[in-house]
Amino acid sequence: MYSLALHKKRKTWMALLVATTLVFTMFSLPHKANIEAAAFTGPSDTKEVETFADAFFNRPEIKENLVGSSFVVVSGNNVLLNKGYGIEDLESKKPVDPNKTIFRVASISKLFTATSVMQLVEEGKIDLDVDVQHYLKGLTIPNNTNTKLTMRHLLTHTSGFDKTDTLTSSSASKANYPLKQYLKDNMPTIVRTPGEAYRYDNLASNFQGLIVEQVTGKPFEQVIDEKILQPLGMENSDFRMSEKVLAQLATGYDANKKPYPDYNLVPTIAPDGGFFATGTDMSKFMLAHLNGGKLGDNRILSENTLKEMHQTQVSIHPERPNMTLGFEMFFQEHFNGQFVIGKGGDLEGYHSWLWLLPEKKVGGFVITNSDSSNIREQLFAAFMDHYYPKSDEEHSSITLTKAQLIRYEGTFRYLRFPLISFKIKAEEGFLTVIGPTRTIKLKPIGTNLFQDEGGKLAAFKENETKNITYLSYLTDDAWSERVQQLSDFTDVPRTDPFSNDIYSLRDLGSLLEPTSSHFHPNKKVTRAQFAAQLVRLIGVMESTNTSSFVDIKNNRYAPEIQTLADTNVINGTTAHTFRPDHAITREEAAVMIYRFSQIISFTAVPAKLIDKPSPWADEAVQFIVAFGLHGPEVKATEAGTNFRSKEFLLNKEAAAMLNSFAQLFTSGIGI
Repeated sequence: MYSLALHKKRKTWMALLVATTLVFTMFSLPHKANIEAAAFTGPSDTKEVETFADAFFNRPEIKENLVGSSFVVVSGNNVLLNKGYGIEDLESKKPVDPNKTIFRVASISKLFTATSVMQLVEEGKIDLDVDVQHYLKGLTIPNNTNTKLTMRHLLTHTSGFDKTDTLTSSSASKANYPLKQYLKDNMPTIVRTPGEAYRYDNLASNFQGLIVEQVTGKPFEQVIDEKILQPLGMENSDFRMSEKVLAQLATGYDANKKPYPDYNLVPTIAPDGGFFATGTDMSKFMLAHLNGGKLGDNRILSENTLKEMHQTQVSIHPERPNMTLGFEMFFQEHFNGQFVIGKGGDLEGYHSWLWLLPEKKVGGFVITNSDSSNIREQLFAAFMDHYYPKSDEEHSSITLTKAQLIRYEGTFRYLRFPLISFKIKAEEGFLTVIGPTRTIKLKPIGTNLFQDEGGKLAAFKENETKNITYLSYLTDDAWSERVQQLSDFTDVPRTDPFSNDIYSLRDLGSLLEPTSSHFHPNKKVTRAQFAAQLVRLIGVMESTNTSSFVDIKNNRYAPEIQTLADTNVINGTTAHTFRPDHAITREEAAVMIYRFSQIISFTAVPAKLIDKPSPWADEAVQFIVAFGLHGPEVKATEAGTNFRSKEFLLNKEAAAMLNSFAQLFTSGIGI
């Protein structure tokens, strides 16, 4: 799935960007199980559950890609299934042992962090609705709003932070990187009213972990060990990558089943994604959550606290809920009318999903150790169809005229990764979602609620003045915000062949001066400007590392340039210079985009070129041409394509390259 050594941060924005786009089936395409539905409701018999699980893992399409997996099913006070499938290491052929094989559970770690926070709430040491600055002791989160940020906002991913994901250089993972220093180095700014919008938030979980440290006066991992792991008897779990963990850790593999080297996380102890556990230990955690906070004679939370933790806290619409206090509500199309809460996780080589049906006291956990076997949605769908079967129910549509539907029109930009966007257009009686590859019809079924032809719900949010502000559809980990309409550039008429790219890129927030009245389409783009536009398009936190290049220290785009340097997307013109103010050539821009694409698993695609790029750029130019990541200035003929590689890139051409790149990702969510 990913290639450069970006360690844990691929879990945060890289891996989940892949999961959201390139592997979009995880969120948007249902997988029907070929297993006959159970004749009863809910799992209850160990042999029957094992028969179900064995049948699933023996499906040819599952066996073909699987390396190893651990699957757990619990019900009431019992573990009905705790079984390993496949192998934990291809070289040794050692089978997965649910009692001993340790996996990186990735973002499921957030549930342990949230549980720890709720323990302190129960003890009266944290108030969910007090300004978190009260607990941060020396750290100040910049706040551009008039609303306080509370722990409730952090737990529900409604912080309003400008950035929620970070990139960190691979070299940083080798050193001890304390949590507090990490947050100082990657301090977000609150730019949206806390509580207003849902956006998956890794930084929020790390702030939770730091507050646990500040309130208790103990290291975060020690608090987790003393107050959760020891009481539950989770003997093979840790937030520390100890020698024991390394000795029992399943090897993680890429999509081609090539092993990843062991990698550390950033920060070293990562509340948002650094937990290690076996299937057996995860069963104990689930049982405690399903049985009023108690396992055996040991209690980690009171029943009332757990009830509050499991209740829906954020919902754009009652029929499309998003978050509890720590749990998310992905894969809603597979809930089959049941109340389900869960948590997914992604790291290089590891993909996980934990789900609970609190009202039924039933839960499941699955994890795999390969990017080639991300089976969690298929297994969850099979589980729900088998144990809680429900025929598809068509919502009755309501009649709305085009005039009534116009209020929903506009461009909607994905809050988590702004390079993904789509347009909503009103028709007579329905809406259309317009993407780069297809359109989707949405029929109205209720107030601000719509349903597509595949049964997936779309819900809009309106503000106090009844204007539409957000949409929840296609992406389960964040809403999409309606883009503010700006006046046209005076030098870019809508008839210009580049106008769609230019205005689309402005909608994505990537233009450096979006409010300017002039775009200067024929002006050359500098190397610094193109780097800054690419980073802003991606939507990741800019680097705070010391500049790699002596000539960018005073450049306004130095943080964006360093962000790309941290990940080897750029190398500079020499070991110590970048020449930020020099005009960028078309082939240099192609290399930047191509190298970023390689991070998230795009591979070289051959294309027939007429011109001759520099040897170091040849593969990148072929990639750009093959995917059509350019504007109308490039023409393809039978003889090949002249990319004009060594010419300088103009503003309008840069807009076309970057917008085409964004459309490539948007197509990954199914439109």
